[in-house]
Amino acid sequence: MRFLRKHTVLFSKLSKERKLMGINEILLTVAALFPAVALMIYVFVKDRVEKEPLGLLAKLFLFGILACVPVVLVGTILELIADTVFSVVVSIISLNGIIRSFYNFVNAFICVALVEEGTKWLFLFLGTKNNREFDSLFDGIVYAVFVSLGFATLENLLYVFNEDGGWSVAIMRAVLSVPGHAFFGVLMGYYYSFWHVTDKAAMIEKVLKKKGVIEENIPELSSKKYAFLSLILPVLAHGFFDFCLFEGNILLVIVYLAFVAFLYVLCIGKIRKMSKADSNVVNYGILTVLKKYPGKTADIKCALFPEE
Repeated sequence: MRFLRKHTVLFSKLSKERKLMGINEILLTVAALFPAVALMIYVFVKDRVEKEPLGLLAKLFLFGILACVPVVLVGTILELIADTVFSVVVSIISLNGIIRSFYNFVNAFICVALVEEGTKWLFLFLGTKNNREFDSLFDGIVYAVFVSLGFATLENLLYVFNEDGGWSVAIMRAVLSVPGHAFFGVLMGYYYSFWHVTDKAAMIEKVLKKKGVIEENIPELSSKKYAFLSLILPVLAHGFFDFCLFEGNILLVIVYLAFVAFLYVLCIGKIRKMSKADSNVVNYGILTVLKKYPGKTADIKCALFPEE
């Protein structure tokens, strides 16, 4: 099966008789690791307000690697189900382009994208949502990218050392697939940060209600939209990314390359924008509350900053 072959080749290779690595294997390993390392350094440098602890970033990178385990298990089960269902369908209705495309759609968006991005999202949440270091707007992007690139690093090694891998695969994935994972992480982290900011704003709103500055019956700010977007957008982007490849026709290959170029522009732009606007999440929480209650600016400032 495509999914199982995709993620387990390296493990089967490691179980064979060990041999000393030659210079080509060493260089190939460096080539497989380099794109993820370069992208992590780029994002780390862009975190200009307060650098995240290296221990936390190492943990998130490791989380990304560990995410490969449930991804393989769940993805394989889902692909088995998809293969079984479509085998029955094909036995009743002869295979045609529509059925094949729908099969590729299910594999791309559910068996791969939903499983991979959902697992990365879960590890991101477990590792950072209540972490006291998550105190700046840009942090969400840093965290999500490190988790994504931890996953991408192991996946890249699996591909590069596959029997069909090698230098051509390493070079192609260095400019397409590994940055793709980083960009899915940027989309995830962008909205993950605003989810965190909105939660802070809701806490500030509760304080103001207790102080009588804001009426109790006014609905509180909700971060559900950002929580949803932090998961669904990476899934959709990843699903479309893979679907174009699974289909394999020349038109969708062109669409795929255009989509990758679009992700480069969009996500590098988001990194630069968030880096430039980076500030403490509490500050953004206050601004969010002020934006919701423009007529109470003076009262809110007085309640939050009584000594000024």
